[in-house]
Amino acid sequence: MSYTNYSIPTKKEQNANTNLDQDLKLSRDQRYQARQSEIKDYVFKTLEIPQETINEYNRLQYDLVDILKDGELLCKLGQLLPIEPNPCRGYKYSKTPFKQMENISYFLKACEMIKLPHDEIFMTVDLFERKDPYQVVVTLLSFSRIANELSPNSFPTKVGPKVTKKKPPIPYKPLHLRA
Repeated sequence: MSYTNYSIPTKKEQNANTNLDQDLKLSRDQRYQARQSEIKDYVFKTLEIPQETINEYNRLQYDLVDILKDGELLCKLGQLLPIEPNPCRGYKYSKTPFKQMENISYFLKACEMIKLPHDEIFMTVDLFERKDPYQVVVTLLSFSRIANELSPNSFPTKVGPKVTKKKPPIPYKPLHLRA
């Protein structure tokens, strides 16, 4: 094939209605929708949220981001961690956006203190401005595993895939022992 004879395909020929960024966002949104109920159940069970409150969230059709947006439940999760000094102890319930974002940042500091992988921790805007809700899910999946290891009494369940343990490589036999 000659490059000089190659014509640039038109949009109709490509059948491309979306670009890569839109495809990735759509994919992450689909994964968020698939996992959000599992994460909501984990948060509700861990914090022992009363059934009336859960029913109210369901009646108002709140999704995971709506429930966690003020940072209150995240800080309550963080307070269960056996770490000192615990940054989540400084949270205050407020309707002001600045205080809500500060509450979220307290939880993120607690995540760093328990050594959550940095690439799995969401940024405040991912939750507060709904920039990337799936990253919030990824953080809470990782949080549940590590929190369960640190304090199985406070965090009795884990959500998400199990972490595989890397097996050590089998050493080769020395040359004089090989058959």
